[in-house]
Amino acid sequence: MRRLVLFVPFLLVFASLLQLNLIASLYVSPNQIVRPLVFLWLLLALLIWPAYWLTRDWTWAALLLSVFVIGFSFSPAFFSTFILFAILGGVVWLAFARLRRIPLKAHHLLGILAVTGIFFTAYALFLMGVDLSHIDWKNYRNEVSEVRNYSVQSLSRPADPPDIYYIILDGYARSDVLQKYIGFDDQEFVNYLQGKGFIVPVSNHSNYPATPLSVASTLNMDYIQSLVPALHQNPERWLMAPLIDYSRVRSVLEAQGYKTVSVSSNWTTTENETTDVYLHPYPVMSNDFEGYLLSATPLKIFEPILGNFVSQPTAQTYRNVIRYEFNTLSDLPRIPGPKFVFVHIISPHPPFAFDKDGNPVEIKYPFTYSPADETPESYKRKYSEQVQFVNHSMEKAIDAILAESKTPPIILIQADHGSGLLTNLDSPEKTCTAERFAPFAAYYLPGMDKTTIPQDISNVNLFRVVLNDYFHVGLPLLENRQYFNRDKGDYYVFEDVTKRLGETCSLPKE
Repeated sequence: MRRLVLFVPFLLVFASLLQLNLIASLYVSPNQIVRPLVFLWLLLALLIWPAYWLTRDWTWAALLLSVFVIGFSFSPAFFSTFILFAILGGVVWLAFARLRRIPLKAHHLLGILAVTGIFFTAYALFLMGVDLSHIDWKNYRNEVSEVRNYSVQSLSRPADPPDIYYIILDGYARSDVLQKYIGFDDQEFVNYLQGKGFIVPVSNHSNYPATPLSVASTLNMDYIQSLVPALHQNPERWLMAPLIDYSRVRSVLEAQGYKTVSVSSNWTTTENETTDVYLHPYPVMSNDFEGYLLSATPLKIFEPILGNFVSQPTAQTYRNVIRYEFNTLSDLPRIPGPKFVFVHIISPHPPFAFDKDGNPVEIKYPFTYSPADETPESYKRKYSEQVQFVNHSMEKAIDAILAESKTPPIILIQADHGSGLLTNLDSPEKTCTAERFAPFAAYYLPGMDKTTIPQDISNVNLFRVVLNDYFHVGLPLLENRQYFNRDKGDYYVFEDVTKRLGETCSLPKE
């Protein structure tokens, strides 16, 4: 029975992870807590006997393990709050004990930690329950199920179906926007693509300003508000992940015998692990919550130990993943086809970790996918260099794909949105829509009449055009509209900003 006190450190691990998950709840789903919870509980279980060997007492062993948990798995803010509550609880207990003349013992200290841990666990679960209760789960699940089971009535498969590559270059701006706002001439890359037979539209637009919305919309050939109306007035970004993994496009192509292939992006929203072939540079690809856990708690001291075994929230891991994606693209034609390839490359999107030749660039701030402390001039300079690195890497990959493919493949290079120099994702009023909604696009469509692709195509219609031409699906093209989510609390409440695309934006001053 004395060993039952060991539940306290295990409880504290759970309380800590719940608190961290609550902080990051806009971006990470609750189920991402499972793997780190199991890992930390197993680690804690391995430490039980060493702790007992040192103390020769189960209560002191539990107390020692509790201190270990508080020191390593608590974020600084949670550590301070937890200790404050524990001290207050201790003061109350000491006042009571003094009245009853009860001497202070180890199990009393452990009891205070247990009560505090139970309080924080219950509080986090309550808040998590309140947040999740706002989601219309029944209708959302039905809508996701409809996507996974999507089919079309009339479909004619080509006699020799081509491989289809959908390559997302995150945050890559259209050439005219690059020139106007970033000050970089992308014509050399455009000339290369056109020389290879790519169509490079000059007035195309994305439909949304953020990756989860844009990619989900593109892969499902519909607007988010039509696709999942149940999400009206919900803030959680991670709800887009199932729509990106199991999309309408995937459903249609799988029904035609296509093998699905994905390459790791090391970002959970587009980490399509359920594909037939899932390629990744590390044996263990950490999810977003695990990365946050490593960066927000003292557990970060274990980063060097993890080494090349686990992906981490560092600039070096980011570089390794990007290089792996480009190198893997060159090898994919060897996989027996036909196949639908999904690759999300988070570049030239920040962080700016490469120079134009692909050499490492020192990042002086903690790893993040936001521009952090970049000034307008440093943003333009570093973004331009990373664009050049992406261009050179894409040229090598394209040459290899075209040379190694037995059947001329379909290659869809499509940025999810434009650059972010003049972007504030919390405010459409403070965002230059002419920049943010102007993504780079280039399409290699063998045998297709080039006039079939409208110069003003928007992402939502990309696969409608492709499926119509190659599979004779007969899907009508949707009206090109641009939508901006209002704010963090209303991620799926949109403002139509289509009329603002022609606005003139002022470059920020230093």
